[in-house]
Amino acid sequence: MGAIHHFIPTLLPGDGSGNAARAMQHRLVELGAESLIFVQEDKADLGLPTFDSYPGYANKDDILMYHLATSSAIPSYLRTLRQDVVVNYQNLTPPNYFRPYNAVAAAFQERGMAELRLLADQAVMGIAPSMFNLKDMINAGFSVVEQSPIILDPSDFMGAGDAQASKMLYDLSDKGFSNWLFVGRLVPNKAQEHLIMALAAHREIYGDTAVLHLVGRPTYYGYTKALYELTKSLDLLDRVNFVMGVSPAELAAFYTMSDIFISTSEHEGFCMPIVEALFHGLSVIAYDAGAVPETLGIGGIHLDDRDPITIASWANRIMNSSELRNNLAELAAARTNQLSPRSTIARFDEVVARLLKLTNRDWSLDFDQPSSLVRNYDEFGARFQATGQHS
Repeated sequence: MGAIHHFIPTLLPGDGSGNAARAMQHRLVELGAESLIFVQEDKADLGLPTFDSYPGYANKDDILMYHLATSSAIPSYLRTLRQDVVVNYQNLTPPNYFRPYNAVAAAFQERGMAELRLLADQAVMGIAPSMFNLKDMINAGFSVVEQSPIILDPSDFMGAGDAQASKMLYDLSDKGFSNWLFVGRLVPNKAQEHLIMALAAHREIYGDTAVLHLVGRPTYYGYTKALYELTKSLDLLDRVNFVMGVSPAELAAFYTMSDIFISTSEHEGFCMPIVEALFHGLSVIAYDAGAVPETLGIGGIHLDDRDPITIASWANRIMNSSELRNNLAELAAARTNQLSPRSTIARFDEVVARLLKLTNRDWSLDFDQPSSLVRNYDEFGARFQATGQHS
């Protein structure tokens, strides 16, 4: 029997694309398949094999799944192989977002789009976490496509939240501040400037009663500097907390102790932090762009625009209405159940079964095998209920 191996350009600590690939690999191993991850760069220091070492592991019956989120040398390499190829399209951000800050990054995205079209001719199947991404694949020429939402791996949140981060957030709450949260890299398409302007509007209208936590790695100096300069010009340096990289325990603390998750992002292929926020019972406010409307679903408040006063008004209503917070917590729980590992793994299993049938692989995989990701999710939910928090 062959294997289903994964190929990823760069694996970064806490990166959404890498986490999605690792969750898929985890499930495939549970089903009884051999499954390894090959990378171009292993920035998570996991000791993973490089993609060009694959011949030392190769079987003619292997299926190779490429996780596409940026340009890399891997698509050209895959074209030299005879094994069947599947593309899991995590999304490519349009290059116009990056061009003002980094021309090389913009060119990489353009090349990535060309690689997507190239892979459409080779791949036996395309997989996407959202209908938004799926449309890109169809437009690129993929003839067989399947939607399979990202599998939430709750293991990063199973331990206790970081004590120092938890205390900082608790102290702010104790002083009467609400904690606004957004999780995502500091990149132009995520448009964190609208969150900063909303915070300024909130202070002007409702008083100095909120702090914004922007949790995410800086990517382009020019954009990060622009965010800082905007914050400074609005006299918000002590109310915008730039958290440039966190451990799993620190991230868990921000999700557990914050009050509201707000997204003003313009382009998302799925937006896993929304799911993570719902998982932790946060009230979610999100601008409807990209895949955000389908990811948030019934779980929170959808915005048609990013008017700072509108965002500030919603945040104020949430913080001053226990009934609204409870209603949003119930909606978050309902949407989380729809996107729980029990649901997303069942869908992934269906896609794997179709892939095996499509490629004439008569493999004996155990699709009745329960998943530890489901067990972790259930245990975490029970823990939330026991402590009075809503999962």
